[in-house]
Amino acid sequence: MTTAPTRTPNDARTSGGRTRPTGAAALAVQIDPVRVLRQNAVKLAASVGVGFFLGTVAHFALVFTYPLYSGRVVFELSPAPEEVGSVIVRDQRTEEAVERLGQTEAARITSRELLERAMDDRDVEQTNWSQSYMEDGKFNVSEAVDDLIEEISAGHQRRTNFFTLSWSTHKKEDVPVVLNRIADTYLQTRKADEDRKFEQNRQTFQRQLDGIDEDLSALGRQLAKFVADNNLTSTSEDRNDLLLAVEDTARRINETKGFVSLAQSRKSQTEAKMEGRIEPTPDDIRTAEGDPQVQQANGNLQDLRVAAEAYRKRFGAEHTALRNLERQVRAAELERDATLDQILRRNLNADYKTFSDQAESYTELLEGFEGDLKRQEERLKEFTAAQQTVSELREKRERLLEARAKQLEILGNLDQLKLREDARAVSIAAPAQTPREMSFPRLSVMIPLGAILALGGMLAFVFVREILDTRVRYATDLMAIPGLRVLGSIPDLDEDPLGPKRIERVVRESPKSVAAEMCRQAAGQIGKLCEQNGVKSIVCMSGLPEAGTTSFVSNLADSFAAGGRKVVVVDANFRRSRLAAAMGTEPDAKGLGDVLKGSASLSDCVRDAGGGVDILPAGTLENRVFELLNTSRMDAVIAELSAKHDIVLIDVPPVVVAGDGLAIANKVDGTVLVIRAFQEQRGLVNRMVGQLHDVRGQIVGAVLNRPKLTAGGYLRKNYEAMAEYGGKA
Repeated sequence: MTTAPTRTPNDARTSGGRTRPTGAAALAVQIDPVRVLRQNAVKLAASVGVGFFLGTVAHFALVFTYPLYSGRVVFELSPAPEEVGSVIVRDQRTEEAVERLGQTEAARITSRELLERAMDDRDVEQTNWSQSYMEDGKFNVSEAVDDLIEEISAGHQRRTNFFTLSWSTHKKEDVPVVLNRIADTYLQTRKADEDRKFEQNRQTFQRQLDGIDEDLSALGRQLAKFVADNNLTSTSEDRNDLLLAVEDTARRINETKGFVSLAQSRKSQTEAKMEGRIEPTPDDIRTAEGDPQVQQANGNLQDLRVAAEAYRKRFGAEHTALRNLERQVRAAELERDATLDQILRRNLNADYKTFSDQAESYTELLEGFEGDLKRQEERLKEFTAAQQTVSELREKRERLLEARAKQLEILGNLDQLKLREDARAVSIAAPAQTPREMSFPRLSVMIPLGAILALGGMLAFVFVREILDTRVRYATDLMAIPGLRVLGSIPDLDEDPLGPKRIERVVRESPKSVAAEMCRQAAGQIGKLCEQNGVKSIVCMSGLPEAGTTSFVSNLADSFAAGGRKVVVVDANFRRSRLAAAMGTEPDAKGLGDVLKGSASLSDCVRDAGGGVDILPAGTLENRVFELLNTSRMDAVIAELSAKHDIVLIDVPPVVVAGDGLAIANKVDGTVLVIRAFQEQRGLVNRMVGQLHDVRGQIVGAVLNRPKLTAGGYLRKNYEAMAEYGGKA
């Protein structure tokens, strides 16, 4: 068997930019859920009907085998009173706080400890439910609680102040017995916890009150002792007396200071007079003149002056007696002045001594007053400090009295709150009642549930099958393969509303059919790509037999020829040659095998297949040698055909059957893959694409052949529109 040679490095048409697809990327599953649902609509509808039936059967079976009766207890979460005397209690809690409290209480009511305490009850032991947990005539509480924890449920009702406790069992008479017992136990336990906490709080406040009383007693004793020690029996009168004494002493000090200043001033003046710095005042002179000695001297002087005047008048101015007498007058004047000066000095000395004595006396008196003022001020300060201490002690006592009053008020409020029924945070809003109907099963639930389960099972089956099916079924499967362009899809003849007789050369024989139109569309895509990339020779191959490669080659050739191109088709399938028969020529006539063998020329073997299409058949049977397809002679044949024609189309055997197709793909310009829907695996197509990336010819694209589009396919309506527009009667 021939093998596909690898692309040479110096190949002019090597596409270095092409990326070789990886297996993981090629095998990625792309599912169109709408298409899958439309294709399986009948199955899905049937599964819904079966689900209705199974749901009905299951309902009646469960009614007799597993009935359940449900009940619940509704608890209300009441807000605490803002004040003891509040008549109307306003709920100022946030929704989040109420919900958190409800979930907390729900967890508490379903705790194992509480359930065990609730189940240890004679009424519970007499229920039908408890009989399943009897061991040697005794109720196994622990085992019963194990199951009860799994069966019972509690939770807060959103946007309300309620939370519920729910439970289901097979006997409706047991529901209220068990639920109400749990509810009563819960409330009793909660009340006991609240009473215990209340008593703890009350004891705390009572201890605080006792401490305040002790502080008040100690403070009273301290205040009494301090008052007694400081003689503060009449604090206001004593303070007033002290203030008056201080004011009087201060007044006396000021007066004495004036006297001292005056005495010292007079003393200083007298001293200055005595020292001659200043002259004696007229008052001083008059006082001295009033002295008897001075007056006597003045009298003597006056007598001498009178006698002298009498002598002058009598004896004249020049008389000796007068002159003697004048000398006596002058002597008397000197004596008088000496006496006056002596008396004046004596008086000044007396004044100086008097003023000095006064200054000393006033100074001593001032010092005494100042000492008294200092002692009085110190006494006043001590008295004021003591009075301040008394005030502070009394203020402290007032604060303690206020704190004591508040503590008494708190204790009174606690006692009153304990007596109020609405002070309980949780109360039963609705106890459990005996159920009037079963909670499970319910026909309104079982029938839809059966339908949903059946539909879900069918959906799961359909989509799992869709995922596990690795065949190429739709064009989207090919689009998921990297490096592969989808050129179009050719419908099965059964899908064509115009009903052509055969698929081979349908473009020529039934040009208005949907199959012909789809072939022309694919040919248009291929022709455009060939012109863009300079492709003249194309090999058409598939992965598995019966993919429809031969019929596609014939229709592709007719489409190109109808467009004015000169086309030749080459049958390189030496194993199962069908192209000649499909084109309407002699199958075993001389052809490619004979040209490669050298027994015939190329011009002699190329024939007219009609419609402007030439054909080079496979050749005679004895000359169909597989190995000749991978020779330089094959290169020459392709080159010669390309020179004489616009398009060379080569039909090769499937890749799985033989390697001839890959060998020829290394000699042509391009390759078109023909993929049979619902036959070839995605992994096979991915492997083919990977192999074609290593050969000379570039991958033009892939054509999906014979997809099943009737069952919900999107192209079904397109086919019908094509047929109607094409003129179907």
